[in-house]
Amino acid sequence: MTTPRPHTVRTEDKPGAPADFFQPGAHYVDGDGYKAPEQTHTFQCEHIAPHPRPGAGPRAFGFARNNAPDSTWFSIALTKDDFAKWTRIPENEVLDAPAGDAQAAPATS
Repeated sequence: MTTPRPHTVRTEDKPGAPADFFQPGAHYVDGDGYKAPEQTHTFQCEHIAPHPRPGAGPRAFGFARNNAPDSTWFSIALTKDDFAKWTRIPENEVLDAPAGDAQAAPATS
């Protein structure tokens, strides 16, 4: 008997994210500039994947945080319905990580 292998999908076989959905590597905000920072969030999209339930649509996986000073990042998955609430932040306007975020650990020898 052979051992079953996990299903793998080549990158070129994966469906691309639709233009009207989150894009991996992009940042989004759910505020309009007139709300206090603690009432808005920033989302950093890391990956798009189809939901395993037929007809459920794609999910955008990434990290979000409240825009108040010293807020922390948390994991999140967003749907196509969520997309309408977010505005993409142009790359030249993405702010540095707030103080208190984890920094890369120094290499050990």
